[in-house]
Amino acid sequence: MSDIFHEVDEDVRRDKAAELWRRYQTPIVILAVLIVAATGAWSYYQSNRQKAAETANARFEAAVALANDGKASEAAAAFDALAKDGPKGYATLARIRAAELREDKARAIEELNAIAEDKNVDKLNQEVALLRAALIILDGGDRQKMERALGPMMTSNGAFRFSAQEWNGLDALANNDFDEAERVFEVLLSDRDAPQSMRQRAAAYRGLLHAKRGPKPAPAAPTAGGATSGNVTVTPVIEPEEGAAPGDAPFEVKPSK
Repeated sequence: MSDIFHEVDEDVRRDKAAELWRRYQTPIVILAVLIVAATGAWSYYQSNRQKAAETANARFEAAVALANDGKASEAAAAFDALAKDGPKGYATLARIRAAELREDKARAIEELNAIAEDKNVDKLNQEVALLRAALIILDGGDRQKMERALGPMMTSNGAFRFSAQEWNGLDALANNDFDEAERVFEVLLSDRDAPQSMRQRAAAYRGLLHAKRGPKPAPAAPTAGGATSGNVTVTPVIEPEEGAAPGDAPFEVKPSK
C-alpha cells in the first residue's frame, strides 16, 4: 500500500510541475534570456572600458614623455586632446597637466582654479589643481597671492593640508618672514596626524630658520627694585665640572650697557 501512495504522490508532483511550466514557461524563458544578455552586455562594457583606459594611459604617458623632453607646447596639445575625448579620470589629469605647461602663467592659474571649481571634478583632483596653482604662484614670488591660494587648504581637513602648510612655511622662510615660518613648522611638528617624513623635514626647516635668523631676541626683563636700569642680557655659560662650589649658576646675568 505504501508503494501505491508513493506513486500517487509522484504523479501529483509531476502534474503540478507540468502545470507550473505551462503557466510560467514564457516569463522564465524571457528572464533567462535577459540574464544572459545582461551578462554579455556587462562583459562587453567592461572589456571596452578596459581598452579605453589602456589607450588613454598610453596617450597620457606619451604626453608626459614630451613634457620631460622639454617639448612643452607639444605636450600641452597632447594633454588638451586627451582632456577632450579621454575617460573622465584621465581627462581631468590631462586638464591639470595641460594647464601647468602654459607659457602664460596667469592663464595657467586661471585654468587650474577653474578645475578646482568644476563640480564635475572629484574633490581630490580639485585640491590637486589648487596645489598646482599655488606652486606656480610660489615660483612667481608673490607672498600675498601664495597665502590666499593656500589658505583654504591649510584650514581644511583636505588630503593636502600638510603639503599646503609646508609650502607656506617655506615661502615665509624664503621671504624672511621668520615668525610665520616658525609658527607653521611648529604646527607641523606638533600635529601627530602629519606624516613622519614631513615632520622630520619641518624640524630640518626650523634648524635652517634658526641658522638664517640667528638667536631669537630675548624679551626685556624688568629691573629689580630699581637697582639697575636698561635691558638684561642673559649669557649662557658652561656649567663647571666636579669640584665646583655649590650654588654656582649655569647662567651669567649682566645688565646691558
